[in-house]
Amino acid sequence: RLAGKLERSRAWIMKQALSSWVAQEEERDRLTREAMADVKASRVTDHQAVQAWAESLDSDNPLPAPR
Repeated sequence: RLAGKLERSRAWIMKQALSSWVAQEEERDRLTREAMADVKASRVTDHQAVQAWAESLDSDNPLPAPR
């Protein structure tokens, strides 16, 4: 249906979908590697600090974002 609606071939739709998926997976891999490097270098934020910040967001005095 989408191919007809867009006046494109089914192959074009599949190519676009696969290209998008590959790009998404490459970005996910890049972000994972970046996060693992941060952990290895001890550049992390304490879970309790993040949780306290998140819980404060609906209050009258939200906490600043943890660093």
